[in-house]
Amino acid sequence: MPNAVAQLGRRYERLLDWLGVGAGAVFALIALATTCDVVLRSATGATLGGLAELVEYTLFAATFLAAPWLLRHNGHVQVDFVVNALNERPRRWLRRSADVIGLLVCLVMLVYAVEVTWAAWRNGSIVLKTLVFPEWWLFTVIDVSMALLVLEFMRRLWVGHREPSGSKDF
Repeated sequence: MPNAVAQLGRRYERLLDWLGVGAGAVFALIALATTCDVVLRSATGATLGGLAELVEYTLFAATFLAAPWLLRHNGHVQVDFVVNALNERPRRWLRRSADVIGLLVCLVMLVYAVEVTWAAWRNGSIVLKTLVFPEWWLFTVIDVSMALLVLEFMRRLWVGHREPSGSKDF
């Protein structure tokens, strides 16, 4: 059983790593596609149809899906000068309290996101712009992100979390 748990933990970490790499790749592709669009517009007056909309959706998805990876690596925005000034015990208590609050917020958001996704699926809502697709596809990104954030906060509460370092390990 401990081996199965360790294997599951490694798969979870690998999933988060892939989400982080994927988000980075999406941001790079957005920069490249936007550059190509600007050059094309300057040279010919034409644009890549639907690119702005595609960038909007991929930026949304990449941001949400990278959040659990960032949390795992303490890459999220934090004001730690006060926390670092505390002794070990209050510092640990404050970080655990923040993890509990993060867990509760993400749980509430997960429940709400699943309800919204379900309603969009049940109603057959679609996004009708240049790109046309079921609206629930967008909301599913939030569902997955919030579920992974809940798991990550639970992991941090169970086994602790890495201390932030001067050089990030990502």
